[in-house]
Amino acid sequence: MIKSYSAPNEVGVPDENDLALINKYSLRPLKKEEVFVFSVILCDNDIDRDHERFSERSLKALEKLFIGKTGILNHSMQSEDQSARAYRTQLLKDSTKKTADGQEYIYLKAWCYTVRSHKNDSLIRDIESGIKKEVSISCSAGKRVCSVCGETHCSHISGRKYDGKICFKTIEDITDAYEWSFVAVPAQKNAGVTKSAGVCKKEKSMENILKSIKKEKRVTLEEAELKKLCGYIDTLESESEDGKKYRQSLMGKAKKSFALALPALNGECVDDILKSLSSERLEMLCLSLEKQVSSVIPTASQFCTDFEKTENDMNCQFKF
Repeated sequence: MIKSYSAPNEVGVPDENDLALINKYSLRPLKKEEVFVFSVILCDNDIDRDHERFSERSLKALEKLFIGKTGILNHSMQSEDQSARAYRTQLLKDSTKKTADGQEYIYLKAWCYTVRSHKNDSLIRDIESGIKKEVSISCSAGKRVCSVCGETHCSHISGRKYDGKICFKTIEDITDAYEWSFVAVPAQKNAGVTKSAGVCKKEKSMENILKSIKKEKRVTLEEAELKKLCGYIDTLESESEDGKKYRQSLMGKAKKSFALALPALNGECVDDILKSLSSERLEMLCLSLEKQVSSVIPTASQFCTDFEKTENDMNCQFKF
C-alpha cells in the first residue's frame, strides 16, 4: 500500500553524531564534505486526501521500521532510482496543530543523506530549491478501522458523511516499511522535506495490478494482493472453461443449421468458417441460419387438427 504527504530543510553538512550514524550504512567511512543531509516528514496522524490516517501506535512502529530505509523516485523499483537513505527517525508532536478529527498533531520525521557526486548534483539542487519536496512512503498494514463503526470490514464508504461526520479509516497493525519516495502529488498534505534540517501503501486494486504488469512488465505485490491476483486467475480459468463449452454448443447448433440450410456445403469448409468466427458472430450466424431453415422447411404438425368426428373415423388425428 502506498501513501503520501508535503512540508518544509535541515540541509547541508552532517555533524559528528549524524556522520557516525551515516557511516553505519557505508562500506568505507565517509567524510562530512562527501555527504549532503536533509530531513523529511514521512507521515502523520492527520486525515489525508484518501480519507485515511495513521494511529499513534502505527507511527511508533514506523519510527523503528524506517531507519535505514532507502529513498527512491516515484516508487520505482529500479536500483538506479535509489537517491538517499534515512539514517535517523523521530516521532514528534506539534501542540499548535490539531488533526481534522481534533486530535493532537503527531508526525514522523526522518533525517536522510545522499552522497555529493556529479550524479546527485541535480537532486541536491532540487532539494535545496524546494523542487523535490513532497514524499510518499511504502509499507504494509494489517487492517483499516472505520471511524463510523469501529470495524475493519463494513459497508461505510471513506469520504462519505454519516450523521454529519465524514467517514475515514485508521491504519493499524503495521507489519513492514519498504521505502520512501519523492513524488509530485502526495496523499498526505504535510509529508515532505522540512526546512528545519506515504502512510501505508494502499493495497492495489486488480485494475492497478494489471496496469502495472502491462506497463512495467513486472510488479511487486503484497501477500494479500498476490492472493487477489491468484483468485482472479482462477476465476478467469473457470470462466474460460464455461466459454469453451458455450462455444462448442454454438458450433454444434451452427453445423446442424448448415446441414439443413446448405446440405451441399462440404463439412471441412463449414468447420473452417465456424473456427474463424467469434462467439458473438457465431450467435448471429445461428439465428440467421435458423430463420433460413424455418423458411425452407415447413414446421406444421404432422397431426391433423381439423377433422369431422364421425362414428367411423374416431381418433383419425393420430393417423399418418
